[in-house]
Amino acid sequence: MSRWLLVTGGAKRLGRLIALTAARSGWDVVLHYNASAAAAAATAGEIRALGRQAAVAQADLADAAQVETLVQRAAAAAGEPLEGLVNSASLFEWDDAASLTAQGFVNHQTVNALAPILLIRALHQSLSPDQRGAVVNVLDFKLANPNPDHLSYTVSKYALAGASRVLARSLAPRVRVNSVSPGYVLPAPGQDEAEFRRLSRRNPLDSAPDPQQVADAVVFLLNHDTITDQDIAVDCGLRFLSLDRDVGMA
Repeated sequence: MSRWLLVTGGAKRLGRLIALTAARSGWDVVLHYNASAAAAAATAGEIRALGRQAAVAQADLADAAQVETLVQRAAAAAGEPLEGLVNSASLFEWDDAASLTAQGFVNHQTVNALAPILLIRALHQSLSPDQRGAVVNVLDFKLANPNPDHLSYTVSKYALAGASRVLARSLAPRVRVNSVSPGYVLPAPGQDEAEFRRLSRRNPLDSAPDPQQVADAVVFLLNHDTITDQDIAVDCGLRFLSLDRDVGMA
């Protein structure tokens, strides 16, 4: 029996790992990508090698018109309606109170908050009367203890966290909405690997959180049909610390 899941940003990094983990648990997966067509095709091949079905769908999440049709196009690529959605893709550009620009702020809100909300609404509207849907939004540990870095990004994730709570209530019982807040699990593009390993252990558990554990938490929430409006922090307690700067920039 097929259960189709759309994973935004599913071609690479954490989105790819979530897609593969979901496939291992029985989901068929549509991989959303923007400019990473080759990586999306490669990940789709990995999913098929696991014995599951896979498809790809392209959209620029900064373009609301493309986002509005993404769920419909993903279902067409799958050949069946979707039952799951993971909002993993995000815009992550550095700014702070001094350097913030109006356009940069709007760009983060559009990709990181508005696009997921539109996709959740579209999933809800597309469900047949006998279907139930599951959504997991990827947030960030820093919402529990923010610092000045990545101001536009952080505020956009606060917006998505709030939307998660509202939509979990307004779309019940048809759609469950949960979230996962990763800690410092993957190096930033271009970051030195040794420096990442050193910084990733700066947390109360003195242990680097594993991106696979983030993916496992996402899939747990997708599959557990009695849980809604919950957030799982996979951060080794990093959210307990007051940081002057983002860990990756310390």
